[in-house]
Amino acid sequence: MKKMIVGLMVVALLATAGLAMAQGWGRGMGYGPGPGAGYGPGAGPGYGPQGSWGPALNLTAEQNQKIQAMRESFFKETLSLRNEMQIKKLELRTLWAQTNPDQDKILAKQKEINALRAQLQEKGTRHRLEMRKVLTPEQQAQIGAFGPGFGPGSGSGMGMRGGFGPGRGMGNAGCPRW
Repeated sequence: MKKMIVGLMVVALLATAGLAMAQGWGRGMGYGPGPGAGYGPGAGPGYGPQGSWGPALNLTAEQNQKIQAMRESFFKETLSLRNEMQIKKLELRTLWAQTNPDQDKILAKQKEINALRAQLQEKGTRHRLEMRKVLTPEQQAQIGAFGPGFGPGSGSGMGMRGGFGPGRGMGNAGCPRW
């Protein structure tokens, strides 16, 4: 389990490094906090195997195992969509960087990104609904008090001069936080 988590972190680090190198230096304000989808109350980047709401819900070992397996499955299932969305975003950035941006191409690329985002959000919603089925009625009632799981937190979005800076961040791209 730890090896898989470390492996995923390495892949994420490499992907982030690749995007940072593609961005170039000196464009914008740098990474910073923004009002994007964050981790929500009681959670953080290093939340444990129970997820951010696990301790508050008193999940059983069996529930933890099921939820962890469902999260891993969701991550694998959506990996190609998330990768494709990143590629389309880079293509869109390239279109915007041209001296005379082609409006039709930019709008078409934005539509492609929006369609991928909609697919990812739908899969995320279905995934959250499936995860709720693992919980008892009492635990499900507690989740309602927590809200949807997307609270204000650190995100990174397009900054003032085209670089990454304070802005609307992507958070965990539809991954449930509880």
